Amino acid sequence: MILLDFGAVLVGLDKQRCINALQQVGLDSIASYVDEHRSEDLFHRIELGGSSKEFCDEARRRSSGNPTDEEVEWAWGQLLTGIPKAKLQRIRELRARGYRTAVLSNTNHIHWKQALRDFFSIEGLTIKDYFDEVFLSCNLGIVKPCDDIYRAVTDKMGCAPEDILFIDDSVINCDGARKNGMHAYHDPTGNSWMSNTETDEDIQKMYEGIKAEPSVCIIGNFDGVHKGHQYIIERLKEIGRERRLRTIIVTFNSHPRTLFDKNFVPRYLTTIVEKTALLRQCGVDEVRVMPFTHEFANTTAHDFMEHYLRDGMGVEVLLLGYDNHFGKRNTAEDFHTYREYGKELGIDVILADAKDVEEEGRSVRVSSSHVRHLVMEGHMEEATLCLGRPYCISGIVVHGREEGRKMGFPTANIMPPERKLLPPNGAYETRVTIEGMEDTEPMAAMTNIGRRPTFDDNDCNITIETNIFGFNGDIYNKNITIQFIRMIRPEQHFSSTEALRQQLEKDRRKAMEAQGMN
Repeated sequence: MILLDFGAVLVGLDKQRCINALQQVGLDSIASYVDEHRSEDLFHRIELGGSSKEFCDEARRRSSGNPTDEEVEWAWGQLLTGIPKAKLQRIRELRARGYRTAVLSNTNHIHWKQALRDFFSIEGLTIKDYFDEVFLSCNLGIVKPCDDIYRAVTDKMGCAPEDILFIDDSVINCDGARKNGMHAYHDPTGNSWMSNTETDEDIQKMYEGIKAEPSVCIIGNFDGVHKGHQYIIERLKEIGRERRLRTIIVTFNSHPRTLFDKNFVPRYLTTIVEKTALLRQCGVDEVRVMPFTHEFANTTAHDFMEHYLRDGMGVEVLLLGYDNHFGKRNTAEDFHTYREYGKELGIDVILADAKDVEEEGRSVRVSSSHVRHLVMEGHMEEATLCLGRPYCISGIVVHGREEGRKMGFPTANIMPPERKLLPPNGAYETRVTIEGMEDTEPMAAMTNIGRRPTFDDNDCNITIETNIFGFNGDIYNKNITIQFIRMIRPEQHFSSTEALRQQLEKDRRKAMEAQGMN
């Protein structure tokens, strides 16, 4: 029998989309709870069987907004992105090959109702076409890894625990299954179980415990993927070549501090999408993005090395940055402790050197915090030096008030991603790439970041407006990427529209001359 988790293993999850939706309907104060299902809060209560009505009432009570029940349920439902058809097809194939299948999930009535309506009920099929039984925490009143929830499965299915293969993205839940006599396969990405269920022989290996391919790994947030990160990644690849090991980068979907400090609002150099793409461009075998949850934060360094690295990824060599730390908070573990754990677990722990760059005639240690400081001060050339590429902001082109067009400076206006770090308000020399035109050279441009003081004295919204030199195409609703080369001037208030137009002309001339244009 094959027992599958729902969240991540079957259905895709998008925490940021859910947070944005909650904020959109006025539930800002509970948006930060999305990652905290383990805490005793409204999310945990609904997983234990609390009613949808109680959930909606409590959500409103904790926020200043007053959304309808339908709006609350819609926003909470935005956490789920869908189930790939290939996964649904694989489950039906498993049943056709004689395997019994079931779901065991810590979920709630809102999400499960949504899944039944939108994900399983396609092409005339129902949940019964995929699973013999469904075990939900909200129906049982107990959550994984409580022993009783695993016993509920064996009792209902009438089978011995050793006949069950449980697939979950949580180490703790897998350990709970093993403790109750089941076989368990830890799949942190929710995708690798697909390649390991293609044949009966593959499934037998999962029952016996698949040994991951030997690898060398590095761990970190990698915000910005700057030259310091690039340096250690090259060392990772070098070790991989020397020892014939797969190369793996492990990173996280959010800053760890956001889990513990509700007042901490990080400003990222790279969004998770940008960071993942940049890491993959470094030429490693795998980039693994792990959700930073309370469960993960409470994992000790030893357990992380044993369960996640050695057992889950086949790590034989762990390469650490000079200031890298991991494991449960408020512990005194350091590189020497990790080395001792490594000796016990068969992992060679190696410390990498730091990377310095020459900046204004002095040697500077490259770090994400240093790059953030440079961007916040508008030192874009120095930021480029540390990043190895210009600092970029991407966004969808939206309609503005077209004040620039009236002055002869048509602009592409974008809304930057939430929590993306912005340079200070002002005018910048930039280059732009446009969705669908990535193979062409970036186009010269100038960009203004600011609150439009000449037009909007009382407007507190920051705008990003880019005038692409010599370009007149329609790019509304397309994604553009702006590369910031250098700052031209800080934001200014002008006494008239004409004074602003004259300054914009000077800015454009300066930017064009800097980029070799007449």
